[in-house]
Amino acid sequence: MNTTRSIRITVRGRLSSHLAATFDGLTLVRRTGRTELVGEVADQAHLHGLLSRIRDLGLELESVTVTDPEPSHPDRER
Repeated sequence: MNTTRSIRITVRGRLSSHLAATFDGLTLVRRTGRTELVGEVADQAHLHGLLSRIRDLGLELESVTVTDPEPSHPDRER
């Protein structure tokens, strides 16, 4: 069973290339005054690890959005 979830973490400011490298595997979307880290996490431990890294780097967390994967319904009639 696939438990990955899509995430969007927004921090204030623009992340430098050096800081961006610490979030390998996530896509960075730079917006005016903030940076969004977009990708997938395997589980809660992975998400908490990313949030801890943000804290340890002294980044200001603005928001976190976690989206459950679309459920598959193989027995659904079409």
